[in-house]
Amino acid sequence: MRRLAVLLLVAAGLVAAPAAPAAADPAGTGWTPVFTDDFNGSTLDTSRWNYRTDSKAYSTQRPENVSVSGGTLNIALKKESYGGKSYTGGGVVSKQSLRYGYYETRARLNDGAGWHSSFWIMSGDGSTTFPASQRTEIDGFEIDSISPTRIHHGVLTWKGNGVSAGRSYGTTYTSSTIDSRAWHVYGLDWQETSVRFYVDGTLMYTAPYVPTDWTHDYTNIWLTSIAYGTVPDDTKLPATVQFDYVKYWQKDYYVDNDGPAAYGYAESGTWLDSTLTGWTVASPTRYATCGGPGNTATWRPNLRAAGTYQVYYYRVAATNSDPQATLAVTHSAGTTTTVVNGTTTPSAWVSLGTYAFTQGTAGAVRLTSSGTGCARADAVKFIRV
Repeated sequence: MRRLAVLLLVAAGLVAAPAAPAAADPAGTGWTPVFTDDFNGSTLDTSRWNYRTDSKAYSTQRPENVSVSGGTLNIALKKESYGGKSYTGGGVVSKQSLRYGYYETRARLNDGAGWHSSFWIMSGDGSTTFPASQRTEIDGFEIDSISPTRIHHGVLTWKGNGVSAGRSYGTTYTSSTIDSRAWHVYGLDWQETSVRFYVDGTLMYTAPYVPTDWTHDYTNIWLTSIAYGTVPDDTKLPATVQFDYVKYWQKDYYVDNDGPAAYGYAESGTWLDSTLTGWTVASPTRYATCGGPGNTATWRPNLRAAGTYQVYYYRVAATNSDPQATLAVTHSAGTTTTVVNGTTTPSAWVSLGTYAFTQGTAGAVRLTSSGTGCARADAVKFIRV
């Protein structure tokens, strides 16, 4: 029966994934797994995933083309009239939004021209590739099936609704050792000052994507395949694209005063919106009543793992900023205070020291205004060392 089941999977194009190679997972130490789907069930976990459902280029994407079996996510590629298109593809988009960290998948793509498969991160729910929330797009891989050994890695910036923000980085190369029709591991390591792209554990490209380029927003994971580029080769259809798993690890933590990263931010006293921007493009900041002592802003991360972290406060510099704001770091050994001069230019991250922290929300950074100038609040970060 097992041999018959395998033969049926092969006939349908649903080849079970062999054991993963050792050259996978993020390089270095300090990583904590946060999001994982091994696709070991019999159906897609729709509590964690949306379906891609847009119509684009030559295909409409259908939930019916997505299945889970044999330990893989399977995307069926068909010659089929639907939604005004002659072909159908599909894909999934994570419901959970994520930011800096290491993302990885293992994929086996199809044979035959006309299909564009990708592993990428961008804000959205799969109903369109041009949502209003679209800002950062990072392409772990983009591969056109007409050239299965040609791979693209890249970063694009958007203002939403398909409007470019003008910054992009990327590389496209042809490999003599990577054929996307076989199983390969693709990873991307998104940090504050770069994105590193890996195939089978080997670094292939580094994009110098920094916060001053554009907004570093929270993103969703996309695993998709659509008919794009050239008209599909009908003789190779139906076909299947497979993903063995997808994983995300985190080791650094950012807490901001706005947006999803404001989960651990709190104020006391009188605070107002500022016209000065913070550590990333168009990042709103706050200021305490100028000349008012004792106003506080607190950033409290939810650390997924105990460890040693270097702590930074983003100093928003201005001539009327508080020259003696007190920053108190609460850590495993107690509390350490640092006085930060907000009039020192330029605006920049200021180290508050390196400390041990427990898992959870016991650690924090608290700013207290001195009563001279305007204390300013934007973001803090905890960098695992």
